[in-house]
Amino acid sequence: MRNLTQRFQLIALGRTTVVIPESAGADLRRDLATVPVLDAPPVPTVITWPPHSAFVQLLT
Repeated sequence: MRNLTQRFQLIALGRTTVVIPESAGADLRRDLATVPVLDAPPVPTVITWPPHSAFVQLLT
């Protein structure tokens, strides 16, 4: 598995499932469906960017 596109292809073929953030469901392929997992524990959310980016200023 090299990327999310390959994972989504396997899901469409009925060969696997994946747990994704609810926000990722908005851009999901039309041939896939989502179901909320209401009893799952909360998951920490992080922001990621290249270390040389100007966004590093947000940390201070």
